[in-house]
Amino acid sequence: MTTERRRKRLRLAYLVGSLPIVAALLVLAVVLIRPAFVMHGALDLYDGGRYEASAEKAGTMLDDNVIEPYLPYFNRGDAKAAQELYTEAIDDFERALDLAPEERRCDVRVNLALGWERLGDIYAAGGYFQGAVLLYQQAAVVIADGEECVPPDLSGEQLQEAESRVQEKLDQADRQREATDAQGDDPGGRQEQLDKLDQLGQQGAKEKADGDAADRGEGRSSGSTEKPW
Repeated sequence: MTTERRRKRLRLAYLVGSLPIVAALLVLAVVLIRPAFVMHGALDLYDGGRYEASAEKAGTMLDDNVIEPYLPYFNRGDAKAAQELYTEAIDDFERALDLAPEERRCDVRVNLALGWERLGDIYAAGGYFQGAVLLYQQAAVVIADGEECVPPDLSGEQLQEAESRVQEKLDQADRQREATDAQGDDPGGRQEQLDKLDQLGQQGAKEKADGDAADRGEGRSSGSTEKPW
């Protein structure tokens, strides 16, 4: 065999042997680049006020973002909250909190607390003060668990502000609940309010109403960057 033919065979063998490596690199590039591309698109839709489309786009990456698995849930939760779908947003934020790395948990926690707070506002505005109390209490549990969220970190400051704000709303809802009880003017009754919370999927609030919230709070992991919902 001539030297030239031997060289050609060696080059061919090298090329054939390198094909699996090239294929693996292409797969790795897709795994790394696609999530960033999709999440950027979801954020663009959010910034453009297309919240439903943003939620749908973020939702396509729930199982595929191996680098930042919490991020699709976090971004979809933001988009759901912007649509005032707080029940669904809370579910996403809770999942994001479980998956977030230590340095991002406080960001998620702010939005999770805000979701419970906004839901409490809806109940308070409707005169369902018992439900509002339970929801504000759940927001307070999320905030209290955020020991790692301290100023001057931005999320720490946001959570500190939320703590005083939620406590004020909780105290007010509690006073209003007592006043309506004294007047016998409880819209729907306490049990009906608890049933309504349960129907909405607010399992955390229902557990608190049943006396289980303390255990639930102790088992929580830490959490968010607040979006201008």
